[in-house]
Amino acid sequence: MSLLPFSLSLLAILIISIIVIMQRSLEALQVFGYRLFISSTWNPEIGVYGLLAPLVGSIVTSLLAVFFALVFSLPLTITITEHLRGISKKIVTSIVELMGGIPTIVYAVWASQYLVPFLKTFIMEPLHRMFSFIPLFSCRPATGFSVLSAGFAIGISIIPYVTALMIEAYHSIPIAYKEACYGIGATRYETIRIMLSLSRPAILAALILGLARSLGETTIAVATVGNSMYLSACLFAPSYTVPALIASQFANAHLYAHAESVLYTSILVVMLISVMLSFYASTILIRWRSRIVV
Repeated sequence: MSLLPFSLSLLAILIISIIVIMQRSLEALQVFGYRLFISSTWNPEIGVYGLLAPLVGSIVTSLLAVFFALVFSLPLTITITEHLRGISKKIVTSIVELMGGIPTIVYAVWASQYLVPFLKTFIMEPLHRMFSFIPLFSCRPATGFSVLSAGFAIGISIIPYVTALMIEAYHSIPIAYKEACYGIGATRYETIRIMLSLSRPAILAALILGLARSLGETTIAVATVGNSMYLSACLFAPSYTVPALIASQFANAHLYAHAESVLYTSILVVMLISVMLSFYASTILIRWRSRIVV
């Protein structure tokens, strides 16, 4: 049975969704134009809107999330694929899969109650005391709810997703490469380095897909980012992300002129970025598989 009709139906749903969102965004784009993307002022009562802070907040938190996911996912991938055997491998793999099935609301509550205070006390405050001359650490962490907290929490939530993609890529490399490494006398460490080098494009694609996924994360962002229309170079400052803005403002948006259309515009921007990132990552994977698989 061909999966082409199913694939085409999914593509049609995506295209229709983008068209509908674009139509709902036209009002805001016609009224405010480019000013919508260069201002951070948000005052629906007087009809003033700016999306710069949430757009920058979304990008920064997503980049931080991908960085933290890489820090944990890459060693985890190597451990699962190269070092663990038997029951220990099954246990660790099951834990990773279990983490992937945990609802994001659980991560959000845990992060807001435990992770944020921990980061504030043991990470943000020491960094601020020692490196306050650096713009990234220049502001005092008042509550701990910040871009850094949101990025770290979202990063933890996407670890299972990124790890699964990396493991799949690692297993896609033909065993002949590993056998050739051992055949020329390479050590285990050298073989792992060569295998990682071979899978580098796939790892990059996994991180790009993780970035696309983290851009749309809502619950964790709402609970940890601080929800403030504040644009700062400091990672300890509260901010907004587009999903958090939509979650907090959409219910009452119909009460204010142009508010709904502005929110649809923010949805459109994030959606287009996510689609382009996903397409780019898929292109990387297709090209990599065509070269690596013999």
